[in-house]
Formats: sequence, C-alpha cells, structure tokens
Amino acid sequence: MKALVIGGTGPTGPHIVEGLKTRGYEVVLLHRGLHEDGAPADVEHIHTDPYSSDALSEALKGRHFDVALGLYGRVRAIGEAVRGHCDHLVCTSGIAVYRGMGDPASTSPTGMAVLAREDAPLVDPENGKPRLAAAIRRAEDSVLALGAAGEYRVSGVRYPQVYGPRNSIPWEWPVLKRLLDGRTRMIVPDDGLWIVSRCAARNAAELVLAIVDNPDVAEGQYYNIADDEQFTVRQLGELIAEAAGRSIDFIGVPSSIGRSAFDDFVAPGGRPHALVDISKARRELGYQQVVSPRLALAETVAWLTANPVGHEQYPNYHPWLDYESEDRILDAYLAAHDQLQTSLAKKEAVVVGPGELSH
Repeated sequence: MKALVIGGTGPTGPHIVEGLKTRGYEVVLLHRGLHEDGAPADVEHIHTDPYSSDALSEALKGRHFDVALGLYGRVRAIGEAVRGHCDHLVCTSGIAVYRGMGDPASTSPTGMAVLAREDAPLVDPENGKPRLAAAIRRAEDSVLALGAAGEYRVSGVRYPQVYGPRNSIPWEWPVLKRLLDGRTRMIVPDDGLWIVSRCAARNAAELVLAIVDNPDVAEGQYYNIADDEQFTVRQLGELIAEAAGRSIDFIGVPSSIGRSAFDDFVAPGGRPHALVDISKARRELGYQQVVSPRLALAETVAWLTANPVGHEQYPNYHPWLDYESEDRILDAYLAAHDQLQTSLAKKEAVVVGPGELSH
C-alpha cells in the first residue's frame, strides 16, 4: 500500500506518517523542504510547492497512491492535482467554515452554534464573507464534487485550533513569553470566559488515521475533531503557568476596553465561543482520544520553552508583547473599577413586601 502525505512537517504530520508506516504503508512525503527538522527522514521526500497546481501535477506524474492526505496547501489545487493519482483523498479543513465563527454579528442569535455538529449551517460560499471562511467552504465543495463525480473517494477533517510542537502558530507563546519575562500580571479578556475548541496534534492525527482505516464509512464525509476536555482561556493561561512552573496574576478586563495577549490565543472571530461536537467521529469511526490535553499542553510548553519563538522561524507571526500598553490598560481599568466599587457600593438588601415599593 502506498500513501502520499502532502505537508507532514507540522505538528500532526510525524504522528500521521508513523501511523501509516505502522499500518504497512509505503509513505511519500511531499512538502516545500523548509522544515526538514520536523519531517521523518526514513521516507521518500518530494520537494515542491504544494500551493501550485502545476508543481503538484508535475511532481505526481506517473505515480499512484492508495491514499493521499492533504495536510496543507490549497485544498482545491490538491483535489485537482491528485485526480488519477489516488483512490482516496483525505483533506483537512477548519471549523471556520461554520456560520457565525468568523463574523459572529452576522448570525441570529449572535455567533456560531455551540457544540456545532457537522450538519450545522455553513458560511455562504458566494458572498465571500468572511473571506477565509468562504474560501474554506468553496474548497470543501470542490473536492466533494470531484468525489461525487467518481474521481476518487474523498473525506475530510475540520480542524479547530490544533496545538503542539512545531505548530505554524505558537498559540501559547504570548502567555509563556510573559511568564519567561517575569511579568507578574496580564489581561485576560471578559474574565477569561471565552471557549474555543482546541485539539492536540496527536489526537487530530488519530482521527485522520481512523478515516484511512475506514474509507467505506468515511467516503463523502467531513468530521469534526477536538480534545475531549476543553478549557476557558483563563484556564488555559493557568495551565500554561503551571506547566512552566511560574505564576502570574490574570486580571479580567472587558474585551471592548483594550487589547489582550489572549487575542493572539483565540482563532480569528472565535469569540465568545467556537465549540464543536465530535460524537460523529466516535460513533462512525470508533475514534478515541490518545493523549490528554493537559499532558499535550505541558509538552507544548516544554517545547516552546526549549525553542523560543523568533521572527526567523515565524516570519508572519507577530504576537502582542507591548507590556507598556498592557500596563496602561490595567492601571486605568483597575482605577476605574475601584472608583465604581466605591461610588456604587452595594447597600444592604431590602425585603419588599406585596404592594410595597423600594426607593
């Protein structure tokens, strides 16, 4: 059996490649060659541009695979390029495709459905808003159409915020950096009550492999994935501090007042909540979580501590680390908070009887 893995050098890739090898697949890894440190060395590598339809088509000439996994790149380009080159295409998408995540105010009631199932309303692919979400929807529709036309079997996974070593976005860094710099306090927006689905890389890889194992069941289907246990952003901050062996005071500030480091921690538009239901994957594919999110988060913190985030490794990542601005916001908010508490001090409760009015 032969498997083509397009991508494979990020947080999920090594786990997927090892799982395929364990299942007896001969694995070919296709990627740009920019992150060899995260790529398994004992498989064949094809270095090309997975974002280019022409480059993909050229790289796949004369080759055929039982399964192709599109872990990054342009899914529509991948879907076109692997026609005639694979029996089963498994591609990744994102939960931003659900209506209301990227533009909460556009829905009624506001925001994405809580614990959204795979049949929840999706964004309109035609109006182009939000732009990224509409592009994700069009990509999903394009590969599903090719699958329905008999080009190959097609299945997909809708990733939430995936985390782990070598992740392209080091979500935890804005918090960890403050801890490493000895900061004693930081803003947590809206008292840290936001909840956005997250998934450890190993758990995401496990669902991809479950789809590979069950092509008949998974054909034509998309599946949500997320850790079994989810946390508010305050809880995540506390767990990061615990894993780093440090402490910091998280101060709740209304998100409308000022920016927070946690704005970098939450997927765009994913507020106040972006939660998905994963019961379909359990029910249809027998998916089971393989690593607890607490352990996976501790591993991620340890890796980021040993591999600090820099511009060279993450040229497009610009976390908010303006401590002076953060202190100004905190000082102003705490002063206003104290003033309001003093001026609006709660009076002793008055029990009002029937027909009585309280002044």
